[in-house]
Amino acid sequence: MGIDRIGKGGGLPPTQGAGDVGGAERTGRTFQVEGGAKAQSKAPVDAAQAAGPSLLEQLRAGQIDAATYMDKKVDEATSGLRGLSSSELDSIKSVLRSQMATDPQLRDLFQQATGQHPPAPPEDEG
Repeated sequence: MGIDRIGKGGGLPPTQGAGDVGGAERTGRTFQVEGGAKAQSKAPVDAAQAAGPSLLEQLRAGQIDAATYMDKKVDEATSGLRGLSSSELDSIKSVLRSQMATDPQLRDLFQQATGQHPPAPPEDEG
């Protein structure tokens, strides 16, 4: 009977208990992991409190200026670069600072995150 039968009844034969997965019985209980939600929701808060205020919170509170904030964020971004000489690492950090200060999209992101314009790179880096 070809294409005529599409959408006219037919279909797959019903399985045992619609909605049952693999014939599993419905018990009315939901899946729960004991203590999971409590431990999971508490851990990040405790870790954040133990670490103190974030760099962004320090900047917004006036504890650090935008240049210090940028330096620390660049240090974080390059912390995984192992095996480079200090001059190579300094060069990469300089390029990152310069890009953040001059690239329009990065300037916008910095301003959205901090509420401030990124500091201009020092003259010797430009």
